[in-house]
Amino acid sequence: MLGRLAAVAACVLLLAAVPTGSLYVTTLPSAADVWVDGTYVGRTPLVVGGLAPGRHTVGLTKSGWTPLQLDVSIEADQATLSSTRLEATKVHLRAAPGSIAIHGTPGARAYLDGVPAVPAKDGTIPASAGTHELAFRTARGRIARSVTVWPQTRTDVVFQPEVEVPRPSVVAPAEDYVPRSAINLQGDKVVLRYGGHLVVGRIGITTYRVDGKAVDYGEAPTLIGRRLYLPLDLLTTLFSEAH
Repeated sequence: MLGRLAAVAACVLLLAAVPTGSLYVTTLPSAADVWVDGTYVGRTPLVVGGLAPGRHTVGLTKSGWTPLQLDVSIEADQATLSSTRLEATKVHLRAAPGSIAIHGTPGARAYLDGVPAVPAKDGTIPASAGTHELAFRTARGRIARSVTVWPQTRTDVVFQPEVEVPRPSVVAPAEDYVPRSAINLQGDKVVLRYGGHLVVGRIGITTYRVDGKAVDYGEAPTLIGRRLYLPLDLLTTLFSEAH
């Protein structure tokens, strides 16, 4: 009996010592459903931990976008990064509008591209796919935000009157969203020219110069290995306006 208990205890210790890795998944657009080896794990961006080393199958789906299935390799005690740009299904953008849901401005009237926005029955604002200006008039003045609406997708926007610029906590590989030729690294200085915009930042500093204006995106340029990572919000804006 004691020998059997010892064997069981040894197996438990062996299992507990098996190393695992993790997977960090981002997509453009975000909020894509993710499956790992056929099991639903959540929506992007997210980190999936406790994965056994080796090959795994990652499925990505989002309404209005072409489903994808990826093969990823997980290494023990390491985080594997997966960043994917989804392809819209072949539906004309004018025939596939999206919507905007607004949070943080109770009772305030919204203006979409300078025109009073009329909410639908569910409280969302219908909008054509593309980039729009969403604005409010408050006691502190006019608050505006550039908002990208994707086909057949609801975009949730949170307005914080106390903070002029949102502070996202997600970064993504810059080369996945803009051409490598658009990126210039000069020591700790990052210069990005793309879509008619000039972005200048420095490694470790969260404030950028975007077309000559100071903007704090909450995340500094970061080098992971030899790849440059920038705030996903910044990359999304540049990619959307260039397309």
